[in-house]
Amino acid sequence: MRRGFKTQAEQISETLRTKQSLTVFDRFEPKLFLQSLGMIVWTPAEVPGLEAAHLEQLTVTDPDSWSGVAIRMGELTAIIVNSSHPPTRQANTLMHEWAHIELRHKPNRVDRSDGGLLLLSDYPAEFEEEADWLAASVLLPRAGLVRCKSRGMTNDDIADHYGVSAQLTNWRVRMTGVDRQIGARSRFN
Repeated sequence: MRRGFKTQAEQISETLRTKQSLTVFDRFEPKLFLQSLGMIVWTPAEVPGLEAAHLEQLTVTDPDSWSGVAIRMGELTAIIVNSSHPPTRQANTLMHEWAHIELRHKPNRVDRSDGGLLLLSDYPAEFEEEADWLAASVLLPRAGLVRCKSRGMTNDDIADHYGVSAQLTNWRVRMTGVDRQIGARSRFN
């Protein structure tokens, strides 16, 4: 991850939340946000013309092989999210795909379907890390985590409050050092 990116991600999160009239303590609704930007959010079953065999492959046979994908159709952008994943994971997937778009990441590979749809995929590891960090910063802003922890909320409470997975919450709390910060505060009070 490039130097200073974590701070930049928190700033993007703060600006975005302010534009959405949200505080750091408010739940962020990814699908509504993306739709407000004019993006289309689909599950595989909603993709026009997707053959039944492909739908079964994506949602039944091998649902753990993917989480989401962004597709460009001229000026339109659609994000397809894996409907077999829980809504809490889908929230992170939607914001992860948005982060790639927001950060103007260029994929290593671009595929085009027979119908001419542009499938953006295969980003370098650094871009994946940045998208992970930005998505998590929007969904679980560090200042919001500090507020939650200061109120005695557990990681599971925080995950429920923000509508995200426990795994994402545990990762974000650990990676931001919020527990250490709150622990240090309590030792000095």
